[in-house]
Amino acid sequence: MTLLLDSNAFLTPAMTYYAFDICGSYWSWIAQAAAAGDVKSISPVKRELCQKDDQIKNWIGMHGADIFMPDDSAVRNTMAQVSMWANSNGYTTAAVAEFLSKADSYLVAYAMLGRHEIVTLETSAPGSKNRIKIPDAASAHGISTITPYQMLRQNGVHF
Repeated sequence: MTLLLDSNAFLTPAMTYYAFDICGSYWSWIAQAAAAGDVKSISPVKRELCQKDDQIKNWIGMHGADIFMPDDSAVRNTMAQVSMWANSNGYTTAAVAEFLSKADSYLVAYAMLGRHEIVTLETSAPGSKNRIKIPDAASAHGISTITPYQMLRQNGVHF
């Protein structure tokens, strides 16, 4: 099973505990795991991450070919399912629009299509109707989510 990385599995580590200058091993492991096909992400996440000219964008320029899967036309069917779910579960119109306009909805759709697991720092908020969280959308579609820490532990990574 391939792990699909959410934007925050890149952004939060880069800006905090796994900054490039103090824990290059995190980034090396991601690149190696991506080359082996164990860890991937999707083009919508890449587009979100490359909006700023920063270290993440530079790192993606060097390693992105192995990490980011190309857009897949087959995901349209699963995106339709994700959209129907989002629109029929009592979320506000703004919450649905935000979810469907971001990489989050595509992560769920790609995970459904390929039976992947999603790596995210988001936490479930099932009672909230103002924001659709990846863990809640994923769970509703039979997809599991884990944190970056769980990803590292599952893969026996030690820095």
